[in-house]
Amino acid sequence: MKRTLLFVLCSFFVLSMAAKTVTPATSLPAYYVSIDGKSGKTLFDAVQKVTKTGYSSLGYDGLWSAYKYTDLHENGYVWDMYSDCTWKSINSNHCGNYSDECDCYNREHSIPKSWYGGTTSGPGCDIFHLVPTDGKVNGERSNYPFGEVASAEYNKHGNKKGSAKSITITGGNTIAGNIGATISASGTVFEPRDEYKGDFARGYMGALLKWAGDKAFTDGEGSKTFTTNFSTGSFGLTKYGVALLMKWHRQDPVSQKEIDRNNGIQQTQGNRNPFIDYPYLAEFIWGEKAGQTLDLDDLITAYDSRFVLGESNGYLKGGSAVDPETKCTITWFVNGEAYTVGNPTTSVNKGGVVSVLPTAPKSCDEISNQFVGWSEEVINGTQDNVPTDLFSTADDAPDITQNTTFHAVFAQLEEQETTVSTSATIAMDLNNTQGWTLYNLDQQSKYWKMIKDSYAESPSLDASQITSITINMRTWGGASYNTIEFSVAGKKIGELKADNNNLKDYTWKPITTPSGVGALRFSSPTSTASEGPAFSSITIEANGGTGTSTNYVYSRYITSCADTSTEIIITPEKSKIGTKIIRNGQLLIEYNGVYYNTLGLPMKP
Repeated sequence: MKRTLLFVLCSFFVLSMAAKTVTPATSLPAYYVSIDGKSGKTLFDAVQKVTKTGYSSLGYDGLWSAYKYTDLHENGYVWDMYSDCTWKSINSNHCGNYSDECDCYNREHSIPKSWYGGTTSGPGCDIFHLVPTDGKVNGERSNYPFGEVASAEYNKHGNKKGSAKSITITGGNTIAGNIGATISASGTVFEPRDEYKGDFARGYMGALLKWAGDKAFTDGEGSKTFTTNFSTGSFGLTKYGVALLMKWHRQDPVSQKEIDRNNGIQQTQGNRNPFIDYPYLAEFIWGEKAGQTLDLDDLITAYDSRFVLGESNGYLKGGSAVDPETKCTITWFVNGEAYTVGNPTTSVNKGGVVSVLPTAPKSCDEISNQFVGWSEEVINGTQDNVPTDLFSTADDAPDITQNTTFHAVFAQLEEQETTVSTSATIAMDLNNTQGWTLYNLDQQSKYWKMIKDSYAESPSLDASQITSITINMRTWGGASYNTIEFSVAGKKIGELKADNNNLKDYTWKPITTPSGVGALRFSSPTSTASEGPAFSSITIEANGGTGTSTNYVYSRYITSCADTSTEIIITPEKSKIGTKIIRNGQLLIEYNGVYYNTLGLPMKP
């Protein structure tokens, strides 16, 4: 099966939408170099400066768009840490009113805003601790502090609410007491499910550092967790807060979800959470290393191949973080030779993942000159089928369970023309989108809202056959958000404008014959991140006919440029010489009207 360039282009488009730059894993030590060699209050202040680096407020409403980068499952559903609801769109199902679970979701202040004056500015819109959650469960949480429940009055989805129980210090000493010490608790608390306790703890820590001295979280119930004392021995947390957050931080280590969310936060809000990048850093502020001088070289980043997600604490001092019995070696090859350009990952724990890929290499083959990724598969000669394990990013690399060798894969990029039939009518509406591509549209109950960078694409057609286009549409957000334009192969052929905010049909008919073959794209030049024209249906009327469509495919995959061809001997008596050609992605030699493969065997015409 051939791999189309479309997938590559789509991936690039999605990745390039974000406005801010994400710090590469290899640059994290440089990003945090200012905290090296610090201790106590000096360390706390240095880390605080890092949490402010690059920060720009999203505003409270800006969180909806930011969640597209921070809180989506791979399947596109909203990642709700409170419920099992499967929200289909980040742009819809906002609360709103709810009567039951899964009716809608909202922006949960895991540090309740009533603890710092009820504002939705400053920490009130800091995505470090604001997460999308089911409205009903969020209502149950209310503004109760986090804690561990002794007797539950609410118990659902792994979450509990009820009377608090004491917190026992586990996993090492803290500034709240030595291991085994018990910190008493009282009142009603909310306990999230176990798999996200560390997520919430690190969100609290990051937000506390960011806003320390600017905003206190001590109003009402907040005083059970937070203090206004940021000096050595406290650093903004009560003994209860230290015991609880450090326990959850240790018991639920950093996950891939958090790493991805941290990168998404930097893409949108501009700053990073240091307790996700360097999990063991918390120990130097509130834990077993409190007061000691930090040596950054002793800490492992969550991106490091030696950091095992969900298991590692991220500390190297005193010995290797890798058990020799479970250490796996990774070797990278280009054209049969070892390749280490770019300082790639060369060893991980068994079950670990690759964090850094080599720099993309150059091909030794003039035809198969496109680097497309890495594979364990060794290709003998060439093949048109894409290797089943091909990957080009660290996120897509397989888990490492044994010593592994990856080979650079190159391929040829070709044009392909296909015949396209144009139906008399091509239509879509809320109940039928078959054959259409919808990207980033904000779906409401009665229409789609066409926000910035969103679009709808029809099946391929011959634009010259179009007789009319009808869109049932309206404005949304104001009279200026009124235009939907349509284009083929990047060339605009027309547009329609809505008169008001009532849905009705608007029809366009071509004055001159449009040209172009391919998908008809509908988008809006008059939209923002939250406003734009809305539509409920699109109908394209066309004459029946056919055209051609050009797409690009990869073929002739190789991992080695070794010459395996059989030379064709041309005798002096023959005036005609052999000619190299590419047919159906395969290298052939034409000689005296006969086609030979690279092994010298004759091929069928």
